[in-house]
Amino acid sequence: MPEVIGLPLRKARLLIENAGLKVEAVTFMESYDERDNVLSQTPSRGKMVYTGDQVTLGISRESYVKWLPTIYQRNDVNGKNFVRDILWVVQHLFASVEEKLEVIHSFFDPYEAPEYFLPWLASWSAMVLEEEWPIAKKRRLIKKAIELYRIRGTVKGLKLFISLFTGNEPEVKENVWPFKGWRIGVSSEIGIDTVVLPPVNLAHTFVVEMPVSYKDLSPEGVIRIHEIIQMEKPASTQYYLRFAVEDKPDELREFMVIGTASGIGVGDDDDGEAITSEEELQKVLARGSAVDAPSRPPLPEGAELVDDPFTAAPRQRKPLPRAPRADNAPVEGKEGNQSTTAIDAVSDTPKPPPKRKR
Repeated sequence: MPEVIGLPLRKARLLIENAGLKVEAVTFMESYDERDNVLSQTPSRGKMVYTGDQVTLGISRESYVKWLPTIYQRNDVNGKNFVRDILWVVQHLFASVEEKLEVIHSFFDPYEAPEYFLPWLASWSAMVLEEEWPIAKKRRLIKKAIELYRIRGTVKGLKLFISLFTGNEPEVKENVWPFKGWRIGVSSEIGIDTVVLPPVNLAHTFVVEMPVSYKDLSPEGVIRIHEIIQMEKPASTQYYLRFAVEDKPDELREFMVIGTASGIGVGDDDDGEAITSEEELQKVLARGSAVDAPSRPPLPEGAELVDDPFTAAPRQRKPLPRAPRADNAPVEGKEGNQSTTAIDAVSDTPKPPPKRKR
């Protein structure tokens, strides 16, 4: 057991912990020595102890009884003071509060404040801290919080806060918007970029482009980026968040514009040619009709080929037989004659007249 009598309580704790022991309790003793000096220790110096054994220290303190009238400070015939003993219990309960009040000035310094007090200190300046950040980064940001608020609402501030929370610095483009509204023939084409939007004032818009792909971020990360932009942007502005697009090896094909880049029913051959003029379209149609002509089924006799697209093509199969009328439907008990009559009505071949009996 090391000797700690006469040392301040903090140094005594360090010596005892380095020796593999633990301070179990600290008791207060009336003394005129400096505050928190160790006056007694159990076990005593030089005694053999086991690792993990608990130690009790007695330190110097002034009792609260000195603030009471003199009659309460007197001892009894046995040399004891009941009021002083009761007040020692109260002093033990408020000892931690007194220790913090003595060093309260250090709580307001980000570089000296305890780690558990940093979130509370950051809340005074409306600074949000991430739990996984290192302690040095948290202290540095709290120290620079007031300076950072000078650039809030600016492009520099927005890029700085996003890079602090995500680790990626975005590109911010002001007075632009990815969509221009729906004006047919002016800024939009049907089926290509028709987007119905309310009027947008480009003086209050900006686009945030992240250098990472959307699939590289978690849903919580995307939500966090939106929260940062909402907190840091001016209230009168609108923003659009865009992520990086991966480069694909295949060439992206343009949208189909009839008569310009594609033709309906043409351009499906292996050549993959595009119809860019009316003459080329006529050549491809003529070539396609010559190839498809032998494959057409023969027309029935008397039918003519109609070139009108709104006229139905001639029938090439025999029509289905007509169903029997309700008057000739079979009746229960007379199925024989009526069923024969129904079959005769359906048949298209005329039957010979019945033979007479001689």
